[in-house]
Amino acid sequence: MEGIKQSYRNITQYGLSLRFFVLHDYYVNGWCPDFSFQPTAETLEKLRNFRFKYRNLENGIELALDMHHDFSNPIFQQEQIFNFTFRNNNPFFLQFTDMPFVSSGMMLFDTSEAHGESLHEGSTIQAQHFMKTGKDGLNGVLRVRHQPAKPLWGEGGKPYQYYIRFGARKVKLRYIFYGTKDLMDIFSKFIVEESDNMHKIVTFGSPNLIQLKNGEPAFECTSEQEIAMKNLWNNPLIVKREKGNGTPFDYRKTLPYPKPDGVKYDETINGFVTEIFVKL
Repeated sequence: MEGIKQSYRNITQYGLSLRFFVLHDYYVNGWCPDFSFQPTAETLEKLRNFRFKYRNLENGIELALDMHHDFSNPIFQQEQIFNFTFRNNNPFFLQFTDMPFVSSGMMLFDTSEAHGESLHEGSTIQAQHFMKTGKDGLNGVLRVRHQPAKPLWGEGGKPYQYYIRFGARKVKLRYIFYGTKDLMDIFSKFIVEESDNMHKIVTFGSPNLIQLKNGEPAFECTSEQEIAMKNLWNNPLIVKREKGNGTPFDYRKTLPYPKPDGVKYDETINGFVTEIFVKL
């Protein structure tokens, strides 16, 4: 029996110490999969010495600790810092994220400065959380601290959960219709609306006649409201052409919702629009 007990003690048992998530309002499920994480060389060595297990999650990282450690050792009573670098891997991230268009930026988050579970003030990350750097892309550092008053391990230790959250960029929808020879004569009969008329969210102003680069005429319709970018949409928009007052339409087409690659800044409205070309 004593031998069985001794064997049981030698079995390594890991307990969850910390989870860190990246959230984004652009994604319907809230999880942001656009960042990759990597411990620094110094932190990787510390993780081994302190017998931590580290793994990447879909939208963050997770740390688990060997709970059979001898936490009475004085080294566990000292402050320890674990640094994880992270990098954005989505080339369209800045288009659908509520922040200025920049080619590079650095973020620094420290668990000792947490506001509850959030690692930043406010509901989402704002422009002031970024520093411009000469390094291409959007990068950051997550600094996880063990402090005697707030331990990651030992007596009083418990799993922690932290997150950062990005807001979705708000844009006006701009549909550009083309492809019909008599477009200028008939477009006044076209209507752009939501398929679910009981829950109108987007309305459009009067269409403007424009000319495409190939010289072909087109009409652009810009929404009067801004909407937050999403990776999935609920009620589709439609364009339809009425035959006359009280008569059924004789043309109907479901319109595509905006994609990040169509977002751009428009000086005329001092805001962002997303251009969507539709052939009638």
